[in-house]
Amino acid sequence: MIRRWVATLLAGACAGCHGSGPLLHPAHVLRPGNVSFGAGLSGDLIVAGATAAPPAAGASAGDPAATEGAARRKLSEITVSPGVAPWASARVGIDGGNEAGLTYTGRALRLDGRHEFPLGEASLSLGLGASALFAGAPGPSAGSKAAGSDVYGAGLDVPLLLGFRSDADLFALWLGPRLGLELLGGEVRLPAGSATQGPLVDASGQHLRVGFVLGVRAGFRHVHVALEATATYHHATGQIGGAPVTLDQGTVAPGGGLTVTF
Repeated sequence: MIRRWVATLLAGACAGCHGSGPLLHPAHVLRPGNVSFGAGLSGDLIVAGATAAPPAAGASAGDPAATEGAARRKLSEITVSPGVAPWASARVGIDGGNEAGLTYTGRALRLDGRHEFPLGEASLSLGLGASALFAGAPGPSAGSKAAGSDVYGAGLDVPLLLGFRSDADLFALWLGPRLGLELLGGEVRLPAGSATQGPLVDASGQHLRVGFVLGVRAGFRHVHVALEATATYHHATGQIGGAPVTLDQGTVAPGGGLTVTF
């Protein structure tokens, strides 16, 4: 009973988890030995290239247009993954103007490192992140996989941030591009009709994203509130049930969190 309740809770936490995952850190790295912990939420809203709505009840499952639309929706779900997700992060400052971090976003577990280049009153940081992706874990009825899909993968992303902050770190602003590439594979379930579930079919995808990040942080001493928004272009290609499918979408992903630094 307890095991089933825990599995249901974890599956619900991941349901709808989106694909971007905010950074929510400034361009300036932490001082060597300092650590920070943060928690918050983020979302991902499709603003261009939205997939067609599911067909109405009674529509033919064999309709080619309906089948193509379902495949595009599934590719969007496992790559772009619009929705709302938790955000939790831990970071540590390292000698030489470096920093490392571990971030959980519901859909991904991301390990990253970055280096800061001081530019007078500003700073430039270049990072590299590697992610383990959980793009479509089965729902509460995981034994029968009736809830949908079982897709995993890996990704890399490179954020380049230019930032400014006040002398006492009361306020910080950062902006810059963020590039990412993901490879995914597994199984998804396409709808078979208005009242039935279709079989699981093989799925794979490659996801390229090009985004621009704008963030701000304010606080005092050890506690800060960070807000960030990322506009991203997504290009995804793959195969759903052996049929090729391509997707181009644009999203805006706002996020926010509270961080504590020691």
